Amino acid sequence: MALEFADVVWHRADVLVWLDFPLPLIVYRIVRRSLRQLTGREDSAQARRLTWRKAFFRRRSLLRTAIRKYRDNRPRYSRQVAGTARLGVEVVRLRGAREVRDWMEAVGPASSGSN
Repeated sequence: MALEFADVVWHRADVLVWLDFPLPLIVYRIVRRSLRQLTGREDSAQARRLTWRKAFFRRRSLLRTAIRKYRDNRPRYSRQVAGTARLGVEVVRLRGAREVRDWMEAVGPASSGSN
């Protein structure tokens, strides 16, 4: 679905920002968020439905799904982003929280296009 959307829309963008975080960071964030939800330190509809099994132990657990999707989708996203760059779209590839923060500070506050 995302790649079909990319085929239709990405080439029309001025800038494509790719949050290309490393798998260890993604796994760390999933585990940390899941533990907060499972221990009751975060209250949301998702947290109330989450179980240890759903988070970590099922075949389609959050953790296994994230690892599988990263492995399966990342090469495709890389090709799609490269193709978009060849069409003249500026691509900003950010690989960590510090890079995101630095880039956001550099571009400044978002401006509304409706003025």
